Amino acid sequence: MNKTAHIDNYKQLFEELRVMVLSTEEKILESDSFFSGHANFFTKSFVVTMCAYLESYLKDGLMVIIVEMNNRLDQNRIPYNLVKWSLSSDSDKKQLKDKELQFKNLKIDIKRKELDEFISGNPYRTESLFKNFGIDLGKDEIFKEQKDRLNAIIGKRNSIIHHNDEASDISLHDIVEHIDFFIGYVENVDRLIVEHIQ
Repeated sequence: MNKTAHIDNYKQLFEELRVMVLSTEEKILESDSFFSGHANFFTKSFVVTMCAYLESYLKDGLMVIIVEMNNRLDQNRIPYNLVKWSLSSDSDKKQLKDKELQFKNLKIDIKRKELDEFISGNPYRTESLFKNFGIDLGKDEIFKEQKDRLNAIIGKRNSIIHHNDEASDISLHDIVEHIDFFIGYVENVDRLIVEHIQ
């Protein structure tokens, strides 16, 4: 496997968003009063949508890891109690209670919906979450190069959502460049996910 099953879908969503941005820009340049009168609204909407696609990809990408790990656990049939016992502190090893024991095989019981509170486009929060999955994004040179720019874009999105900030400092051309950047970002994260599960 050289990519997850999700990456192409998200790249297509970003490409479709690019088409909408360019079409909106064309309408504004043609002096279409509706589009030019609502340019700030469109710009804000595009920024929010772009970031929503990113967060949705991150969730789907991490679920690939969970599904793959559960497939491996199913194949190897590792007793839950043995793992619980080995991960317990020395004092707890002597005192495991019957109510703590489960006579089943180990399974990672994290559902897609449960990831919602941890998923963020913010690269620092993403980096922290990925550590829980065994991926150290901070050691990847591409991620390190992308981090500051991504943080600035996510910061702008947060200002739009939480403070109703204007987006007059962002042009539609900027958004097209951000879309290209996001595509590169998710491609890199996807590569790291695939390398992790191989």
